[in-house]
Amino acid sequence: MARDTLNSLEDGGLFPRLQQRYGLRGNPLDMDAPFYAGAGRQQALESLRHLCGFGDMALVVTGEPGTGKTRLLAEFVRHEAGRLDIHRIPASALTSAHALARDLKKVARSAISEDADARGVVQDYFRWSETRAQRGSRQVLLVDDAGQGATEAVQLLLAGYLAADRSMAAVPVFAGEPPLYSMLTELADSSRLHHIALTPLSLDDIRAYLQPRVERAGGAEKQLLSLANLKKIHALSEGRFSRIRRVTPGVWLDMVSAGAGGSAGLPSLSGVLSVRTLRWPALALVLLGGSFWFVSQQYNDAVRQSEKPPKVEPVRKSITIGPDNPEVTEGNSGTVERMPEAMPAPEPVPETTEQPLQPVEELSEPVEPEPEPEPEPEPEPEPEPEPEPQFTPANADAFVPLAELRQREGWTLQLVAGQLEQTVLNVLERANGENNLSYTLGERQGEPWFMLVYGQYQSKDEARAAGENLPGALRIDNPWVRSFDSF
Repeated sequence: MARDTLNSLEDGGLFPRLQQRYGLRGNPLDMDAPFYAGAGRQQALESLRHLCGFGDMALVVTGEPGTGKTRLLAEFVRHEAGRLDIHRIPASALTSAHALARDLKKVARSAISEDADARGVVQDYFRWSETRAQRGSRQVLLVDDAGQGATEAVQLLLAGYLAADRSMAAVPVFAGEPPLYSMLTELADSSRLHHIALTPLSLDDIRAYLQPRVERAGGAEKQLLSLANLKKIHALSEGRFSRIRRVTPGVWLDMVSAGAGGSAGLPSLSGVLSVRTLRWPALALVLLGGSFWFVSQQYNDAVRQSEKPPKVEPVRKSITIGPDNPEVTEGNSGTVERMPEAMPAPEPVPETTEQPLQPVEELSEPVEPEPEPEPEPEPEPEPEPEPEPQFTPANADAFVPLAELRQREGWTLQLVAGQLEQTVLNVLERANGENNLSYTLGERQGEPWFMLVYGQYQSKDEARAAGENLPGALRIDNPWVRSFDSF
């Protein structure tokens, strides 16, 4: 029995034993339906359905292995396959940027030029997906286990989406373990990513997940889903679907104990824990207890020393016997009564001969009045903060305020952008007096952001055609086509 595992196939596996013991009509753990909507799964599914149809953000689904990411994507495909054009990118297409480009070429076919590099293929694909969306066919890219693929391929796919018109382009859905979201936020701002986190199941969630399956299989719910069994399943599976399906048969057949922890492949750990295994933990526990006792003794000694009353020093008193003190009676010759000390008699004032009194002015110097204290100086008022200097463009003829630029109608080509004005000025110098160039100043993440634009066009297609025929002096290959109101 110690060598049996929970997924053993000996003697027909564990299901025949479950069927014989509980009279089940089917295996409740092999039932893919119904989709479990608890623990936030239904909310995650609705978010996928809504945001994939709306666009504008890339979606990231994260969770520990076995928390149901692939099952969630499968349920999403089942609901939305008739409304959306869903393409699943296989794991083989994420091994490199060239493998990703080959897979996207199969989807877009003739819309992608043959001599384009990997980055160009990705950009051409998203442009092609924009035209499909205009015809009523929104595309969705499912990237399962994205964290296992090459970082270069995943980042290239996200960069291509962010450079396209996100309201019309294909929506990428990345799924993977929690570090995937941190990797993607290094490339894109979190406002352009929607994060969906799947959490493990709780004890009540496991009951709700197993209850319809046990009922459909004809099992005894009170016996199979007792509180003791649920606690064992929760402890062994850690709330993950894959582990629940693996450990539950062993729990129902009493093949595992509650102390098995996360080791679902062992029937019990009672025979594994030996004296040799517990030797070092026991020694550490003894040393910890000894150090605690030693420190507590030192603390108690210090407290006792501080609580001892101070020693009273003896007070020495003297008794004076003289003419001013009562005499000692004969009957009490052997004792001396302590009398209160008499006040010393005032010393006699010596007689002095009368002398003529002198005026006060002659005997003493005139007393100068004490100087009055100087008043404390009033605290100086704090200087008001200087107003921030206003921006003065280096090229006033080509500069347009951002508010004025947003009021323009139509489309334009954004050539360059950056935090330094010199970046824009360098392109203006190369243009040699081009009249269609203008630049503005905005803000990005609290920092100044200079943007150089070219021309004004009535439609996006007209702007895109102009972007392919830019003057050679500009040295710009792929301008960003955007509307004025998007600045």
